[in-house]
Amino acid sequence: MSRFDDMVNGLRDEMDIPENVWRGYAQTLAELPEKNGGRNTGGRKTEYGNRKRKGKRTSGGMAVLKAAAFVLISVTVIGSGVYAAEKYFGILDFLRGNGNAGVDLSVEAEDLIVPVTEQEQEKETPVDGMPVEYTVKEAMCDSDSIYVVLEARAKETGRYFLVPEDASEEEDPVRDWGIDGDMSAAEYAASKGLEIKHVNAGIVNTDELGIAASAIYFQSVSDDVMDIMIESGKTEKGKTFDVVCTGILWDKTMVNMEDILRTEIRFTLTDISDAAATAYMPSGTAQIPGTGAVIEKAEVTQTKLGTYLEILYRDADGDINMAPSFRLAGSNGEEHRIRMGSGTEILENGEYFWRLSMEKVELGDSITLEAYNAETKEVYGTFELVRQ
Repeated sequence: MSRFDDMVNGLRDEMDIPENVWRGYAQTLAELPEKNGGRNTGGRKTEYGNRKRKGKRTSGGMAVLKAAAFVLISVTVIGSGVYAAEKYFGILDFLRGNGNAGVDLSVEAEDLIVPVTEQEQEKETPVDGMPVEYTVKEAMCDSDSIYVVLEARAKETGRYFLVPEDASEEEDPVRDWGIDGDMSAAEYAASKGLEIKHVNAGIVNTDELGIAASAIYFQSVSDDVMDIMIESGKTEKGKTFDVVCTGILWDKTMVNMEDILRTEIRFTLTDISDAAATAYMPSGTAQIPGTGAVIEKAEVTQTKLGTYLEILYRDADGDINMAPSFRLAGSNGEEHRIRMGSGTEILENGEYFWRLSMEKVELGDSITLEAYNAETKEVYGTFELVRQ
C-alpha cells in the first residue's frame, strides 16, 4: 500500500463517510483507465470530492449538495517540456496541453478566465516552517463548475524538487508532470542533489459551494515550482462565491496526517457566464432491466464551458450493488466524452441522483441514455428522453 493510500485510509478513519459515498469512490475508480492505457497515457491528475444530498433545490426539483467525502485518483497527460520560469501554466495551457484529454475552450469561454491578483487573495498559514508558498494565479466558473490555477513555489531556490502529492518517487517518471526524460522522481532529484517535496491543492469549502468532485492537474514549471489546476463540479447557483483553497505539502519524514503542512487562500470569484437548463422526460418505459430503478427525468445545462447532465431516478429495491451508472450516447452510438462523474448519490424517499460533466456538445429534441453496471460493465439498456 502506498503512502497516499495510507493517507486516504486515514482520512476515512477520521471522517464519518457514508457507505454509499465511499462506494461511489470505488465505483468511479474502477471505471478509470489503467495507467499508461487508453487515452490516459501518463501524466498526473488527481481527483477529490465532497458530497451528500439533502433537501430540495428550487430549479427542477433536484436536491442540493451537502458535505461528505470521497477520493478519486486518475492520470492524464498534461504535456512535455518545462515551462518558461517567468510564465505560469494557466487554465488554457492545462486544457490545451499536448495530449491532454481536457476540453478545448471556445473564444467566448476564454473570456470567463480572470486573473487573481495578490491583493485579491488572503493567505493564512496555520503552522511555521512551510517551505513552499502557494498563490492563486487565475480562475473561472460557470453555473456548474469552477477552475482555479495555483502555483506552488519553494521559498528557497535550488534546494527542493516539487512533485504531485500521490507520486511514487521510485516508480513515477518525471515526464508525468511535464519534464523531459525517463528518470523517476527519486533518480531526477538525486542527480541534482534536490530534496523531494510532495505538493497538492484543493478547494476547502466544498459544502458551501456544492462541490461533488475535483480533478487536480499538475505541471512542472521548474524543479521548485509546480502549477496546479483544480477543476470542480458545483451546484451552488449564485453569481458571487467566496472560494477557500488549500495548499498541501508533505515529505517522507512525515509519518501521519497531523504532520502534513497546509496553507489556506481565500478569494472572491464571480460567475459572469450564461446558463440554459432543459428538462428531458422518458418517452416510454424507463424501468431499468435487472434492477429496481426507474428513470424519472434528466436535466441538461448548457454553458460556454461545457454540457452538464443530471439524472434523477427512483429505486424501490434500494440495492446499492445494482445501482446503475449512466452515459449519454450520440446518434451514431458513440459515447460523448465525460470529464467528470459524480457516482451514485442517495437522496430522500428512495430517489437517486447521477451527474455528468461533459465536453461541450449540442443536443437535440431527444437524448439517449445508456444505463450500465460500472463494476461488471454489463449494459442494462438504453432509454430515449424527450425535451420538455
